[in-house]
Amino acid sequence: MLRKFVLFFALTLPFFAVCDIIKKPPPKPVHLTWNELACSEQDRMDIYEIVSTVAEKNKLSLLFQQNYLREKGAQVNHVHPLKFLGVIFSNPHLKTCMFYIWDDYFKRTSFMADLAPALTREADKDKLQPYLQSFCKEVGAASESVKGFFESRDWDGFVLYLIHS
Repeated sequence: MLRKFVLFFALTLPFFAVCDIIKKPPPKPVHLTWNELACSEQDRMDIYEIVSTVAEKNKLSLLFQQNYLREKGAQVNHVHPLKFLGVIFSNPHLKTCMFYIWDDYFKRTSFMADLAPALTREADKDKLQPYLQSFCKEVGAASESVKGFFESRDWDGFVLYLIHS
């Protein structure tokens, strides 16, 4: 019995080695529409809580809530960065909150530390331009102005433009 197993193993070993060479092509990227991008009602509530808390609390309070806010941020990490900004800038209260966040160097720096790399990552994958028109329509911004920020990858200028538009 042992000889049959050894013989079977010796005969099939080259087959398994060949299987390692065969590669499947990667799946084709799925292009979602603006409305199909993930952003549930719970995601919207979490974004609202994060932005309003950061805007309304002082630095000491935020220091004590840091872990909680990081957990909330991790829960909305799957949301496309333009959809994230769309939630903020289509809500009058959150748009006002962004004035307070932007006015504070530490809050602004912390906010952009996560947002800028996400925007750059999506830009590298060419997943910002397809949503430009829908995003601008949702937040009431001029698409020609926003396009310039996308091309130069000036994310600070982009968010500042959204705050003042």
